[in-house]
Amino acid sequence: MNFASQMNFVRQSLFGLLIATPALSFAQEADGLRPMRGLRTTSFWEQNWPWLTALIVVGVIALIVLTVWLVKRKPVARTLSPAEEARLRLGEAASLATQQDDKAFSVTVSDALRVYMERAFHLRAPEQTTEEFLQHAKQSQRLPEQSLTTLAKFLELCDLAKFAQHAFGDDERKELLNTARNFVDEAEQRAKAATPEVTA
Repeated sequence: MNFASQMNFVRQSLFGLLIATPALSFAQEADGLRPMRGLRTTSFWEQNWPWLTALIVVGVIALIVLTVWLVKRKPVARTLSPAEEARLRLGEAASLATQQDDKAFSVTVSDALRVYMERAFHLRAPEQTTEEFLQHAKQSQRLPEQSLTTLAKFLELCDLAKFAQHAFGDDERKELLNTARNFVDEAEQRAKAATPEVTA
């Protein structure tokens, strides 16, 4: 190989090296390329937030409306009439009659009539002594004389157990209960008879 051929070979080799080096460098950099930043998929909330917000608002309003409806729909407890309350209290007294506790029995059975008198005839029975209560009941003229006599005997007998530790027999307890029940029933019958019936 002559000198000219050698120089030509050297030039070609250098030229090839100069072309190959940038290409190799570009290939190496391409291997480490990453996706472009700033591009991402939107979330479900971002895509649907108007509808989801509206749905939440509607749900809250529906819950409030349902709560108000349930509160208004709740049945109001019916107030017992004076006679119904008296009979309920007398039922409690009847259960005490079998326990041989004459003081508790007498207090319960007498309070049943006293509370009934207060509610039905507007007499302040529980705050008064037996004597004061009977005097007040007589002055009110809301009870017939026979009922006043029955009431006086009934309360005096109850006071014996409350204040004098009087022991009742079974017959006395039954008599007190029957007296109280009859008193309430007769008072209710008089009240109905005194109230004119409303015709349609």
